[in-house]
Amino acid sequence: MGNNACIMVSHIWKTLRLGIFAGVLIAIGGALNLCLSSMGQPVWGAVFFSLGLMCVCLLGANLFTGKAGYLLEKDRHYAFDVLIMALGNIVGALVVGYLAALVFKEWNVPLASKLLYGEGSTWYGCLLRAIGAGAFVYLAVECFRKVPSYPAKLIMVALSIAAMVLLGCNHSVANVFYFAYAQINVPGFDAWNGIFSVLVAMAGNVLGSLLLYWLQNGIGCLLPKKQMEEEK
Repeated sequence: MGNNACIMVSHIWKTLRLGIFAGVLIAIGGALNLCLSSMGQPVWGAVFFSLGLMCVCLLGANLFTGKAGYLLEKDRHYAFDVLIMALGNIVGALVVGYLAALVFKEWNVPLASKLLYGEGSTWYGCLLRAIGAGAFVYLAVECFRKVPSYPAKLIMVALSIAAMVLLGCNHSVANVFYFAYAQINVPGFDAWNGIFSVLVAMAGNVLGSLLLYWLQNGIGCLLPKKQMEEEK
């Protein structure tokens, strides 16, 4: 019993640690995007944002938006792991966001709020943009998994994530970074509204990933594994 508990705690800690690592990497991508966009280079900002997901894929970090699409083919233990990853992602992105807010005050502060909320501030607009982001992240991760050539893997990740950013889609982990940056530097920042926006974006990211997984794998992905094997 004691040994099993130690194994479980070790697994949870590793999942959380790699989740924090992923949050830091995505936040660095968000910082690059904010920095370059503040300099009037939004296209380059979108391109360099993809560096975060490239590093996540190459280094084996736990980004919950990259894992959520596979919930339909996994068991409940995987769902619990995804929740731990999400918690770690939030912690990592918050740390980088607050540090950036204290050090890089010259960046475009209103732009941080705009990147957090997107164009307009309705919850359903945020949700729809988040669904788009989830779909783009799933596409990037799936291409990284399936494409045999490493240069092609990285190109697909870069193009998918750059498109996501340029279209104004809401990636929830990046939004945590923008939230932390705006909370420090925007006078009168509404923290509760920012938290709500992040939560809506998280839900949308999961929905977008699951939607693309379903489109790729068909209705069979919703059936129990034994039934899927019998139908094969």
